[in-house]
Amino acid sequence: MINLAKIDVNLLYLFKLLYEHRNIKKVSEVLDVSQSAISHSMKRLKNCLGDQLFYRVTSGLAPTPYAEEISKTILSSFDAIEQSINLNLNFDPLKSKRVFNVSMTDVGEILFLPKLISHLATVAPDISIEIVWTGSDSIQKEMELGNIDLAIGLLPELKTGFYQRRLFTQKYKLMLRKGHPLLSEKITKVSILNYKHISISSKDTGHGIIEKYLQNNHIDRVVATRLTHFIAVPYILSASDFIATVPAKLDDTIENHFDVITLDHPLKLPEIQINTFWHARMHEDAANIWLRGVVSDLFSE
Repeated sequence: MINLAKIDVNLLYLFKLLYEHRNIKKVSEVLDVSQSAISHSMKRLKNCLGDQLFYRVTSGLAPTPYAEEISKTILSSFDAIEQSINLNLNFDPLKSKRVFNVSMTDVGEILFLPKLISHLATVAPDISIEIVWTGSDSIQKEMELGNIDLAIGLLPELKTGFYQRRLFTQKYKLMLRKGHPLLSEKITKVSILNYKHISISSKDTGHGIIEKYLQNNHIDRVVATRLTHFIAVPYILSASDFIATVPAKLDDTIENHFDVITLDHPLKLPEIQINTFWHARMHEDAANIWLRGVVSDLFSE
């Protein structure tokens, strides 16, 4: 049995060229070597495989039956390798069927997904986005393993081995239902404490930082309910006199679908920087570069 480890792969590539061109002179021009060097390599290849492989004819070279037999496998193998190593150069969003795994919060889904999906439907109709939910304790590992292509949000734990790009600075507003009694009075630090609040304390997100800030600064709210995600907030506010502190960018998105409004917050709250993050293993990936560019173009300020 012929041991592949003992065969110079360059000789197999020479076989590919000889089979395709059937001409020593043409192959020498492709490889930029002398015809005698080609002839010498052909002898080495013959000794490795135990077959003449090519014989001379009037038009140039013709393959032996053995060469015909092995040609399909060798040629397809080199073609597959060439396609693989040029993958970054050949990414075409219009033709790609790539599934991107993206990590974002529930607020991120509300803010980003409608516009992103609508955009992809035009420029990349067969590309799909799969949202990955993972905690701060595992997102680093998942991105290192390549299970998450891109993460969006506040992720200070992603440092060594990660890249990031700023999207925008997230400010916070007060959200309440239309017709809320608070609207008939001056909205101050004191007046908002006369009403019950919804607390959103998702760990390691902007929500969590705001909640921690309020606690550390002894803002004595009466909390009616504590949530770990934002999704239920506009439903609850629409049916109660509760109020909530929410990301400012939810203004138009929520107000168009629920009986709520947002107002400037009377408290001076921290502003949260929202970035995109990707691991170094994805830094040169053409598809990932493309996705990062799309997200930046659509949402950065």
